[in-house]
Amino acid sequence: MKKTMLAFAVSALMVAGAAQAATDANDQSATLSVTGSVTKEFSCAVNLSQTTVSINADLEDLKAQGIQHVPTNSVELTVSGGTDCNDMVSQGKIAYTFHGTADNADGNVVANSLTDSTAARGVGIGLFDLHGNSIALNNGILSANAGGPTQLGLDVVSLMNQAPTAGAVQGQVTIQIERL
Repeated sequence: MKKTMLAFAVSALMVAGAAQAATDANDQSATLSVTGSVTKEFSCAVNLSQTTVSINADLEDLKAQGIQHVPTNSVELTVSGGTDCNDMVSQGKIAYTFHGTADNADGNVVANSLTDSTAARGVGIGLFDLHGNSIALNNGILSANAGGPTQLGLDVVSLMNQAPTAGAVQGQVTIQIERL
């Protein structure tokens, strides 16, 4: 009788286990995909050939913002930070971005921050590449030149749908590294 009870108990446990397995078969699993990369931390810095530029323009010769032209003023940009930064520049993986207060017309050139009675009106400071192509403030990029300094052109431009007037011009641009 003890053997029968033992066999009955074992059978009951097996049925319970089978019932549990049947319940688990209705559960659904999920798959998690993991992606990423391993990087080496290092810092790159922007170097400017000069930190202040004086631009003098003739009111009659102003080009409209967004128009391609070779500006008369430029600043040389370089990247420093050692071998890792130099390697990224030579591989075309470093560019510059330009940030500041945008004009009130098309919003793609540096606004004249002067507002007093001596300020020029209807003008801004345009940013250009070596070939005279406009670089939009706050969302344009300029690739770092692997063969030497990168030229950033600067010029006073007339704002779209505004009549420019003579006066003083001032603005600031923050230049940042963009890793591509």
